[in-house]
Amino acid sequence: MAIRRWIQHRTDPEAVSRISSELNIGILPARVLAARGYTDPESARAFLNCSSAVLDPLARKDMDRAARRIREAIENDEKIAIYGDYDADGLTATTLMYRCLSGFGAEVVCALPSREGSGYGLSKEVLEHFKNSGVSLVVTVDNGISAYDEAAYARELGISMVITDHHMAREELPIADAVVNPHRLDDTSMFKDIAGVGVALELAAVLEDISMDEAIERYGVLATIGTIGDIMPLLDENRYIVSRSIREFSSCDLIGLRALCETVGLSLDQMDESNVAYTIAPRLNAAGRMGDAEMALSLLLTEDQEEAKQLAEQLETLNRQRQDAEAETTRKIQQYFCDDPGKVADPLVFIAGEDFHPGVMGIVCSRLVDIFDKPAIVIAIDGDTAKGSGRSISGFSLFDMISSCSDLMEKFGGHDMAAGFTMQTRNVPVLKERLFAYCKLHAGEFRLPELNIEAEVQMSELNERDVEQLRCLAPFGSANKEPNFVIRNAVLTGIYPLGERHTRIGLKQGGQQMYAAYFGVCPEAFEYSVGQMLDVVVNLSIYHGQNWDCVSLRVCALSSSSFRKEDLDSYEEYRRLCFSGHTDCDALRCTRNDAALVYRRLKQENAQLFTERRLCGKFGDLPLGKILTLIRVFSELGFITIEPENRAAMLRIVPDAPKRDLMDSPTFRAVTRD
Repeated sequence: MAIRRWIQHRTDPEAVSRISSELNIGILPARVLAARGYTDPESARAFLNCSSAVLDPLARKDMDRAARRIREAIENDEKIAIYGDYDADGLTATTLMYRCLSGFGAEVVCALPSREGSGYGLSKEVLEHFKNSGVSLVVTVDNGISAYDEAAYARELGISMVITDHHMAREELPIADAVVNPHRLDDTSMFKDIAGVGVALELAAVLEDISMDEAIERYGVLATIGTIGDIMPLLDENRYIVSRSIREFSSCDLIGLRALCETVGLSLDQMDESNVAYTIAPRLNAAGRMGDAEMALSLLLTEDQEEAKQLAEQLETLNRQRQDAEAETTRKIQQYFCDDPGKVADPLVFIAGEDFHPGVMGIVCSRLVDIFDKPAIVIAIDGDTAKGSGRSISGFSLFDMISSCSDLMEKFGGHDMAAGFTMQTRNVPVLKERLFAYCKLHAGEFRLPELNIEAEVQMSELNERDVEQLRCLAPFGSANKEPNFVIRNAVLTGIYPLGERHTRIGLKQGGQQMYAAYFGVCPEAFEYSVGQMLDVVVNLSIYHGQNWDCVSLRVCALSSSSFRKEDLDSYEEYRRLCFSGHTDCDALRCTRNDAALVYRRLKQENAQLFTERRLCGKFGDLPLGKILTLIRVFSELGFITIEPENRAAMLRIVPDAPKRDLMDSPTFRAVTRD
């Protein structure tokens, strides 16, 4: 698990007491509200009630023009095409707009791009098909803001366009009858961060001349799936939509959604944001990732029970195929590092291959970032065409890095943390060279990711009433995450398997014993030993058993209680060294004596799994960054090998390695004091 800088928020006890008293909530949720900036009862109440949401669709630039052109098409019996996207946001936006326009009796058709075909967004081929089919108006949802050439071509064909989108917009806009996008530079509406389906929801409210509350009642389930699936911040309007729509799932009239829930054993009566994020949205996304987004759209649109059941089962099969493809691609990439351990020291993970499934590259990149704590780019090569996907780390803009190489690409887009692109295969080696150079030049931008902690708690103060009341802060998601609490100086009393890939740990503080689930780490890769004193960051919930309820802990992060600030700061400098190949930081300056100390100790613990945190305290007073720097030196000299394994790594001493001078290592030359 990547090392993060823990940021613990301090709160005024009197403010917490006032919030708790006036809102009649427990101290625990009151502390969270105060830590997140809601420091008085009025602002806290406004957050809980979503009363700060701005819900005036006509405040969006061009919303009136979009509605006017669509109404005109309906009145004139024009054939309308809705063009969406293959992810959960695009699928739900397409479904919502189809249901809205069909309700007026309009002749409507739907179309989606293909990830493995023309890729994201409109194409001239699709527009020609629309023209030949008698379509005179195209309404885009969740795409279109960058369709400059396509919009101009549509006009040549005599096709009108209404663009609705939520992706970043440039000053120049595509030529269309209307362009509705909260990120237009001339859009003065208050809340910008809605999903594509959120824009479609607002348009539906205007078209049907109803309030947003009424629109949410009709279409809120779709809007919730798309908003959560696209990881939109659950604040303001998004929070308003999701919090009011979650309760509507039980009476949802989407036959396909009901069938999908039945297939996976999920009750609509108990639906929450977590079910949407981890069960519903991934299965809708799986269809597009595996090349058949039309299946997911058909599921959302069908009104036939039997068809819905069949489609839901097929979608579940696709999702399992997606999981298998993801696991296989991750395994191949990890094997690449095992075959060439020196790649671990590269400033970013850069992998190109012909046998990578393009539909899972984004997910795989996210896993690689988590494993290696550095930006990751994976490229799937298909003949002369290469399609890439990337994910980044906090504080390092992937979009800026990709933009610096835009001359090598046919198409690209994204934001600071994620990006995608298409290019000619012949340019891939040049791209790698330039990206590595960019990382070295911008090494100073690297910062450790931060983990926000709302409060420190004692085990003895955790009670079911206060923990249950944390749900008043829901729905949880992007920008409104489940609150994190830190338990300090807890003794590790036990390490137990939890399923095949997870761990359950025992913790004791004072006279209180509790257990916590640690997902994604098996006992063999667990970093600490029984008896050690730990600081543990946890999420809290209530476990509802058959015979009793109890407070449940889920580990977000953990550290030895003796982990020092020097370890953290030196680790941040070490990561910059990995980017740039040089450093001016005294904390990383090494001597030959330092190298001898670290190498002797590594020989004693040969062929053991390690994580960065596990290394702390095993080499005298040497800070973590210096230890890792010397391990990098030994890897460059061929004295050791480092093989990634789960979220840890296997370090092995190379027997009978040829003797080499430490100065043969570029890293040692960069940091030596000798």
